[in-house]
Amino acid sequence: MLCKRCGECCFEKWVEEDGEIHPTAIPCRYLDIITRECKVYHKRFEVGEGCVKLTPEVVSAVEWLPPDCAYVANLKKTEPI
Repeated sequence: MLCKRCGECCFEKWVEEDGEIHPTAIPCRYLDIITRECKVYHKRFEVGEGCVKLTPEVVSAVEWLPPDCAYVANLKKTEPI
């Protein structure tokens, strides 16, 4: 598992009309803010909270993952030069 459990992807973001993204301090209701683990991980795509499956295509397209996210770092390591 690549995830470092920062939980940043599980906090709401405010997106401006120009596309600028602002993280908020509001976590998903299923995020345990102490362990940074999802309380419903096994059914996270079924609960209707907007959980996004982090495929390589998604990771390379979204702007809201922090640069030190393990998925972002791993994708950069595997991209051809």
